[in-house]
This record gives sequence, structure tokens and C-alpha cells, in this order.
Amino acid sequence: MSLARSRAFDAAGRMAYVNALFIVGSLGTLITPAVLESWSRLNWGAERLGLVAGIELACLGLGSLSGLYWQRYWSWRIVTVASLVAGVAGNAACLGTDSFLLVCAARALVGSAGGCLCGVYSAFAANIANPVRMIAITTFVQIALEAVFIFFAPTLDHVRPGGLFMLMALLFGLLIPLIRLVPPSWPDARSADTGTVRHERSWRGYPILLGFAPFIVVQTGVYTFLGQFGEAAAGLSGDESLRIVGISVIFSALGSILAYVLDGKTALRGASGTAIAVIGITLIAALRPGASSGRFLLSISILQIAWIFLNCTLYAALIEANNLLVPAATTFSCLGAAFGATAMGFVFERGGLAGSLVLAMVALGITAAITVPFMQPTPERSS
Repeated sequence: MSLARSRAFDAAGRMAYVNALFIVGSLGTLITPAVLESWSRLNWGAERLGLVAGIELACLGLGSLSGLYWQRYWSWRIVTVASLVAGVAGNAACLGTDSFLLVCAARALVGSAGGCLCGVYSAFAANIANPVRMIAITTFVQIALEAVFIFFAPTLDHVRPGGLFMLMALLFGLLIPLIRLVPPSWPDARSADTGTVRHERSWRGYPILLGFAPFIVVQTGVYTFLGQFGEAAAGLSGDESLRIVGISVIFSALGSILAYVLDGKTALRGASGTAIAVIGITLIAALRPGASSGRFLLSISILQIAWIFLNCTLYAALIEANNLLVPAATTFSCLGAAFGATAMGFVFERGGLAGSLVLAMVALGITAAITVPFMQPTPERSS
């Protein structure tokens, strides 16, 4: 396959557009607190709000999982435009409504649409020359958006409740006219518009795929309670903890930069094993009682850098082993996210910092056991 034909598939404009699809599609779950706050005027309890968030997250995972079927048989452009239209409709339906059933249905529609867009992103990333770099760029942008939300959330009050959904509907809608930037379908060797054309189906991909769930249990579980951990371990006030967490989020962008720079230069097995070891060490440092505010900030900053880097290497390992399974990674991540926060909250309430550390280390150990042994022992150079 010629370099020119490869570049036709993963041209810069296409990469930017597919990145935008993923970011807009997953935006609702990225800013869940702001979305749930939109219905605070209705005085819905935590149970209802949790159900709304859970429905959207579950549908996101199912939508992405559906890509295992359609990624090689359906037109990516038809899937994309249908998902974007559904995203506009679902967000518009949330404008000013006070019906709980309508909200649940609307967020299910938005989640499913976002999941399909994640499926398009996964299929595209699985077939380009440098998937790790693309995933690193996507992660960097998501971190930037998350940091903006953390630091400027108080100033967003004036756009609630309807303005937030109007903005999200607008973002979905703005992507529709550019639909031709999406490759028409999964590439094949006979097409003039093809990518790297890897149809690897190694069994090694399955344990690596399973590894996303316990890894996200650690990531989501710890991240959800970082503020409380700061109060318990370092004696920080609530505002101080949130400020330190916000600063650490900015540092976490270094993880995506590191993954981008080291792509093709280090073995996935060694890079992932090192990242897991660093996560374990920094978890011990961060969750040990009596930490100073400086040590806590340093620990959680390194922790977030390491787990962003590990996320990129896990995707790289999955693509190398079995690129047909990539859409399912979002689904397993959603499962881990749904279980992680709940499990960590349960353990922290009953076992304190020690119990939380045990849960995190057990999940981290499972991640290492079912991923690292099945990765490439030597680096695979990008074309």
C-alpha cells in the first residue's frame, strides 16, 4: 500500500473532524455534574439524578458496542449523520421540560447517539497509521475541557437550565454539514481511500479489552473522591481539595503529551507496566494519612499523568492485538466507571483511606495481570 493512499484515509482534516465527533458525542458524560444541575430547580432527589446519569452512560456504552457489528458493514457517514441528528433532537427535548420520563428518554437518545459517534471514532483510530497520537490528542482536548469546566463552572450558572442543552444541541448540529470528512466505510485493500488495513484477530485482544474495566474502576473511583481523600489524608478544607484537584487535572495533560512523544519508541509492555507501578506508588503516597498539601498535590498530579498515559497505551495494545474490538473499549470503560464510583464510595464510607487503597490496588493488580502479559514485548514502529 502506498503512503499516499494511507494518507488519504487519515488526512489531518479527517482526524480533526473524527476527534470532534468523539468529544461532542461524549460531552454529556464529561460534564455530568453540570447536566444534572440543570434539573435542580425541579428538586429531584439523588436517586432520580443518578438514574438519569446512569441511563446516559449505559446508552453511550451500548451505542459504542454496536460498532462491533456495523463498523465493517454499514456506511460510517450514515451512522454519523443519524447520530448527530439524534443528538440535536435529544438535547433539544431537554429544553425546559419537567417530565422525568421525557428526560430519561432524551438522555438515552443522546447517550446512544454519542456512543455511535464513539464507535465511528474507534473504527477510524483502529485503521490509521498513528492511533496512539490521535488518542493522545483527543485525551488532551478532553482534559482541557474538563479543566475549563472545573475552574469556570461557577460562571456557567447563567446558561442553565436550558442554555446548556441548547449549546450541546448546537455543537451536534454544527458537525452535520462537514459529514463528508468522515471516511465512507471500513477500509479494504481494493479501495483507493484506505488506511493501514489491519485485520488482526488475535485472542490477545480479549484480555486486554477486559482490562479496561478494572483500570477505569481505579481511575473513576479514585478521581470521584479525590476531594474527600484530600480532606482525610492531608487535612485540607473542601475548597482547598477542589482547587488542588483542579490543578492536578491540568498536569494530567502531560500524560497524553508523553504518550504522543513516546509513540513507537517504547515497548507497550514496558510502558504499561511502568505506568501501573507509578500509579500504585502514587496511590500509596496520596492516600497515606498525614500528607502535606504539597505532597498530596504532587502525588495526585503524577497519578493522573500516569493513568492518562496508561489509557493511551491500553488502546494502542488493543489496536495492535485486535483492532476489530476497539469500539468495545468504550463499553468496558463505561462499566468500570459505573461500578468504580459506587464501589469506592461504599468502601471509603466503611473502611476509610485504608479500604479505598485496598480496593484501588486490587483493581490495579487485576489490570496488570490481564493486560501486560499479552502486550507486544518490543515496540512496533509507526508507518
